[in-house]
Amino acid sequence: MRVDHLAYQRALNITVFGLLLQSAVGAVLLVFGLAVDDTPSVVAALWCLVGLVPWLGLLVVFAQHRLERLESLEEDELSGSGAAALFERSGEAIRPAARRLRQTYRWILPGFSVAFALGLVIAGWLMLAHLQSDELVVMPLTQHQGWLEAIVLAAAALSFVCSRYLAGMAAQESWRHLRAGAGQMGGMSIVLAALAVGVGFRFFDVDGVVQAVAWAIPVLMFAASLEVILSIVLNAYRPRRAGEFPRASFDSPTLSLFAQPGSVVRSINEAVNYQFGFDITSSWGYQLLLRSSLSLGGLAIVVLLLMSTVVVVGPREEGLRLRSGAIVESAESLIRPSGPFAKWPWPIETSHVWDVTTLQTLPVTPIPEGNPRYHDWREPPKLAGGEFEPAYIVRPSSLGEADPAADDQFYISRKPFAFVVPDVRLVWRIQGDSLLKYLDFVPDDRQPRQSLTQQQRSLQLIANAEMTRLFAGLRLDQVLSTDRNDLGRMLMKNIQRRLDALDAGVELVAVEVPDMRPPKDVAIKFESLPAAAQQRQQWVATAERNKVSRFTRVVGDGDLVDPVIAAIDAFEVKEEHLVEVRDAHGEDSAEAKAAKAEVDKASDEVVGLLSRGGGQAWQTIAYAERDSWLGLMRERIQASRLKSQEASWNAAPSLYRQRAIMDVYARMLPNLRKYVVGVDPSRLDLNVELREHASPNTVFSDAVSSGNPDGTEGSP
Repeated sequence: MRVDHLAYQRALNITVFGLLLQSAVGAVLLVFGLAVDDTPSVVAALWCLVGLVPWLGLLVVFAQHRLERLESLEEDELSGSGAAALFERSGEAIRPAARRLRQTYRWILPGFSVAFALGLVIAGWLMLAHLQSDELVVMPLTQHQGWLEAIVLAAAALSFVCSRYLAGMAAQESWRHLRAGAGQMGGMSIVLAALAVGVGFRFFDVDGVVQAVAWAIPVLMFAASLEVILSIVLNAYRPRRAGEFPRASFDSPTLSLFAQPGSVVRSINEAVNYQFGFDITSSWGYQLLLRSSLSLGGLAIVVLLLMSTVVVVGPREEGLRLRSGAIVESAESLIRPSGPFAKWPWPIETSHVWDVTTLQTLPVTPIPEGNPRYHDWREPPKLAGGEFEPAYIVRPSSLGEADPAADDQFYISRKPFAFVVPDVRLVWRIQGDSLLKYLDFVPDDRQPRQSLTQQQRSLQLIANAEMTRLFAGLRLDQVLSTDRNDLGRMLMKNIQRRLDALDAGVELVAVEVPDMRPPKDVAIKFESLPAAAQQRQQWVATAERNKVSRFTRVVGDGDLVDPVIAAIDAFEVKEEHLVEVRDAHGEDSAEAKAAKAEVDKASDEVVGLLSRGGGQAWQTIAYAERDSWLGLMRERIQASRLKSQEASWNAAPSLYRQRAIMDVYARMLPNLRKYVVGVDPSRLDLNVELREHASPNTVFSDAVSSGNPDGTEGSP
């Protein structure tokens, strides 16, 4: 084929057609997906729209080749007409289009390749982030399956025909860059065909295929971007002959295979011949296998469809026969018991079988990694998946509380709440004859980014709600100590009651609570709790012992302690009443006298009880009464003595006075210290103050401590 500007003009025209076709397909899918809220359509549209970058690169390359050919033709015409002498320059100086063509291959095509790789990475990342977002619980799928199926089938057919046409044109050396366009069309046809298959499965209420296609497209984008990046690196080091133009990096060899399926078969034949060492593909057996491959494939499909007409339900299982998502009722019931049953082949009818007897374990809280034998509260086990510690609110401990049954509002206002971190697991199974309730409760399916089914997540939420409600009514010491063994039974009762109210069709076999601990930040404080509790008990026991001992010693009889205290309280009340009556009515009023009589009666009652006990209190009262009588008798004796001396005073008062003075001298002078001064009083007027010092290291300390010479103690 003659390579001139017309050849590149034809390539430029087909490039514009491919660009417009892929743009139209991407725009239709994007508008349709956004209008009907269909995520797979939007994802496929992004693949088509990002693929426009290679078409733009081909458009620039073929346009520049066309200009270069026109420039070369003009140069040839000038050289043939003899006008070359008009120009003294040659080469790039008079061929700017050729220079721009080389710059295009050196900079512009690698730039488009880098932009294409970045576009694939960014689009794939955005799609994965959207599909994995927490807000997207269920992937939105349109209900207009027919329109979507028609659109993707038509677009896939057009893309495949265009890719085959472009692959045929790329066989020519001047059009070899069209392989990049053929690869883009082939990749688009594969994506749209897969989307068409997934949409077709939706007619049988099978949504998993189209969802898998939506997840596979971002992965395909990452793989294509990696291939482009490797091509860019390899093109930088690949040797080339002079005048040879390099292959564009966005020309994917993998996507080109989809545009030329025959090349795949040839590659497989060459690989087989190479492995066996001779031309085995030309043998009759290999050719027979190739000719019979369609028949054998069809026979295998027929056998698989016939096998899908018989379903066997195990002895511990129950099954359902479904047609377009609806349950097909048998002669007995909707549920298929153990044994085989027949149905229409897949995908007209499907079947599902559930094991209704096997026990299943569901962790309500994050499970720890491994199975440690001992849990140190300060170093709790690591949770699987790096999840956080779930803390539940409990009432504070009753340790140190005088009345654990006090009013809750008063109690809550005085102490804050506490937190505990439990490890709770449910052991459950489908309740007997309740498979339909189990299926009607919540769909038993798993979303792509979730590790649990919707049923299991619902059980977790219900269990968490009942755990929060139960723990909020328990105290910290109950959860960690006194009621620790009963937590599983209480949780099982509450959760099962809630499930029965919801008709969940789930039977709890057990609720395991293998671990219960405080949060890590406060766990260290619990180490001093046993010592503090024992010390508190010791102090209380000591105080009780001292109380009993002291009251018994004071009262004398332990059985009379409470009556004595009650009698004393009654006495104090009546005494206060007496004071109030005296202030209100006067001390000599009848009310005051009556109140005084009540006080005396209460006092006599206290004294009577104390006298029955015979303790220290009664002894003190007895001693006081004795001392009172002794003092009274002593005063009476003194009064009688003075009365007997009245006659002596009347007879001789002066003599009586002198005798009394001498009697005082006789009693007091022997106990006084006497000093003799050898000075004539007429010659000296002496005024001396004599004082003894009883403090140590003084002059009279020895004399004061030893006493007088006559054996009596000195006096100041």
